[in-house]
Amino acid sequence: MFTGIITAIGTIRTVEARGDLRAVIACPFDPATIAIGASIACSGVCLTVVERGGQPGDGWFMVDISGETQACTPAGRWTEGTALNLEPALKLGEELGGHIVIGHVDAVGTVAERHTEGDSIRLTIAAPADMA
Repeated sequence: MFTGIITAIGTIRTVEARGDLRAVIACPFDPATIAIGASIACSGVCLTVVERGGQPGDGWFMVDISGETQACTPAGRWTEGTALNLEPALKLGEELGGHIVIGHVDAVGTVAERHTEGDSIRLTIAAPADMA
């Protein structure tokens, strides 16, 4: 589970096609605090850490990105140099500074409406009929 509060910005360092995509994501986290098997939301998509390394402030973690995840996320999301919003999974006992979200992609919606409201933008997303 996640709170939706972004804690860092990461950058996709490398991507390798090997059935699924394997990506190395550079991040400012201390790699000693990243557990193998941990979930990290990468621009809202829950991915599982399969390897990690680097130094505190200059770390990295590796994830596998399935074909289904690739199909349900924006084209170009999983390319070298792409910046990602990062959020480690919520641990029991931590403060809920946002709201509880899952991070699993269930469908692809389309932007049905876009309105500027002050300095913000309001989007209306149309969900597929089987999800609505």
